[in-house]
Amino acid sequence: MPQFVKYNLKWDEGTDPLEIELLMIQKGGQFMHQNESCGEGLFFHYKEAIKIAWPEEYHNYWTDLILSEILKNTITAIAGPKDTGKTRGCAKYALIDYWAFPHTTLFLISSTTLPMLDLRIWGDIKSLYRRAKILRPWLPGKVLDAKRAIVTDDLDDDDSVQVRDMRKGIVCAACKNEKDEYQSIAGYVGVKQARRRHIGDEFQFMAQAMFDSIANMNSGDYKGIFPHNPKGQDDPADQISEPDCGWENLPPITRTTTWNNKLFKNSRTICLYGPDSPAIQEPDGEKKYPFLLTRDSIERVIAGYGLNSFQHISQGLGIRKGGLSAKRVITLDMCKKFGAMDIPIWDGSPRTKIFALDAAYGGVGGDRCVGGHGEFGRTVEGTQVLRLHVPEIVPINLLLDILPEYQIANWWKRYCELHGIPAENCFYDSTGRGSLGPPVAQVFSPMINAVEFGGNPSTRPVSQDMFIIDPKTRKRRLLLCSEHYSKKVSELWWTSHICIETGQLKGLTKATIDDGSKREWKEVAGNKICVEAKDEMKKRTGVSPDLWDWVVTVIEGARQKGFQIRKMSNEESEVQGKEWMQALLDKMQRLRQAHALNY
Repeated sequence: MPQFVKYNLKWDEGTDPLEIELLMIQKGGQFMHQNESCGEGLFFHYKEAIKIAWPEEYHNYWTDLILSEILKNTITAIAGPKDTGKTRGCAKYALIDYWAFPHTTLFLISSTTLPMLDLRIWGDIKSLYRRAKILRPWLPGKVLDAKRAIVTDDLDDDDSVQVRDMRKGIVCAACKNEKDEYQSIAGYVGVKQARRRHIGDEFQFMAQAMFDSIANMNSGDYKGIFPHNPKGQDDPADQISEPDCGWENLPPITRTTTWNNKLFKNSRTICLYGPDSPAIQEPDGEKKYPFLLTRDSIERVIAGYGLNSFQHISQGLGIRKGGLSAKRVITLDMCKKFGAMDIPIWDGSPRTKIFALDAAYGGVGGDRCVGGHGEFGRTVEGTQVLRLHVPEIVPINLLLDILPEYQIANWWKRYCELHGIPAENCFYDSTGRGSLGPPVAQVFSPMINAVEFGGNPSTRPVSQDMFIIDPKTRKRRLLLCSEHYSKKVSELWWTSHICIETGQLKGLTKATIDDGSKREWKEVAGNKICVEAKDEMKKRTGVSPDLWDWVVTVIEGARQKGFQIRKMSNEESEVQGKEWMQALLDKMQRLRQAHALNY
C-alpha cells in the first residue's frame, strides 16, 4: 500500500488526518522513533486536531493561550469577562482529549444547574461532537442525552450480557437541584479511572464543598479546569485562582496575563482582560469573531451600570477586585483593611470577658455547634476594642445516652470555669432553641442570657455618628436600629460590619471571615438593610454561617455589658464634614445682600 511521511513517520495512504493527530497526542506529542525526533509537541497536535475536527472554528491568541495553559498545568483557572470563549475552548479540549484516550478517560463536567449545563458547556460539547461525527463516524463515543453523557461503550439494543461502563467518557453533573439547593458530587469524586479530568464551569457560583473536593480528586493523572467570571468575594473561584503572592500583592491588571496559584502545585490562572478581546484588537475582529466580547458590549455594560461598577469590572474587564460587591455583609478585604485580624495591645485596665454559643444539636441541618469567648477593654491607643479568641466546635456524640442539650451544657460549664467567665456574661442564640436554657440553668447557672435573632430590631442607636432629622421634632438625633434595619438578625449582622469599619473588632481568623463573607444583603422598603435569610444562604452556598453567628452573638453580649461602637469618623473629618454648611450659609448671605434694596 502506498505510504506518505508526516512528522518523520510513515503512514498508509488514506489515513485520516485526525487519526494521525490523535496518535501523536497518545504518544505525548513528541518522541523518538528510529533515532529520529517525531512530533511537534502536545500543543501543536491538540490544535491541529481541533482544526481538523472543526475547520470552521476560529483561532486566536486567547484560544491558543487557554489550550496551552490547560496542557501544561494540573489545575487551570480561567478568569475573564463574558463572551471570551472560555467554555467553548474547554469543550473542544475535552472532546479531543477524550477521543485520544477513550478507554481510560473520565471527564466530569459540572455546572450550577441542569438548565445551565444544557445552555452552556454540555450544549457546546453535544454540538461539537455531532458535527465531528457527521464527517468521521468512526470517532468513539455514544451520546446519552437523558444522562447528559457521552460513553465509550456502544452496546447493541439486543445485547443483554454486556454492561455499559459509565466511567469511560464524559459525564455531566449539576451542583444544584430543582430546589436550588446544593447537592453532593462525592460519588463522582471517588470514581477510579486512569485519566481523570474535571471541568468546573461557572466555578464562582459553586459551594465551598466543591472547592474542598478538588483536594480529593487531585492525585494520579488528574487535570482540573475552572472557567469563571471573577467576583472577588472569597468564593471557590477566588480561592483556587489566588496568586502565590496573595491577592493583595498582585499588581493592577491592565492586560491579559497569567500567574502561578497559591494553594495547589502546578496550578495557574489565566486572566483574560476584556479590552484585549481579539474582536477589539484585530482588524475586522468583530466580523471574524462574532461571539466574542466587543467594544460595544463593554460600553453597554458601562451605560447600564456605570464605569468601574461591579458589573463593568467583572463582566466588561474580567478582573478581580475584592470588596466591589455591596451585597456582602463583610469581606476579607475589608477585614484586612481595618485590621480585624490583628491582636490588640491592652493598656492594662480591666477587661470584660464574654462567652457566646451558637447552638446546634449534633449537626442537625448541617449546622455546627460553636462556642467560645471574646473580651473587650481599652488598648494603648485609648480605643475600646473587642478581641475574639478562636472559637471551638462543641463535640456532640449522638451515640451517648446523654441528650445533646446536656452535652452542650456540660461543655459550656467546663469552658467558662476554665476561662473565668461568670454566667451573667454568657450569651447564646435562642432562636428555635428554647430547650437549651433549662439544661444549662440546671448544670451551670440560670443567669445566662438568651439572644433572639428573630423579630424586630431594637431601638438602640446604630452607632455614635449616624444622625437623622427626627420627622416629628425636626431635631437632629442618632439613627435608631429600628429605623435602619428590617429585622433583628439584620441588626446583629450589620453591627459586626460597623465594628470592623470602626476598627473595634480584632482577632478574627481566616476561617471565621470565610464563614461570614458569604452572606448577602439588600435594601428593602424604607431604605432599610435586610440581611439574606439563613435558609436562602444555605441554598445558595451549601453552608451555614455558624462561626459568624457566634461572632455576632459575642458582639451583642459585649454591647449589653457596656461595649460601645464609637464614631467611624475622626474629629478632623467631622470639622471638614461641616464646611459645606458654612459654605451654604455664606452663599445665602451673599444672595440676600445682592437682592437687598439699597434705598
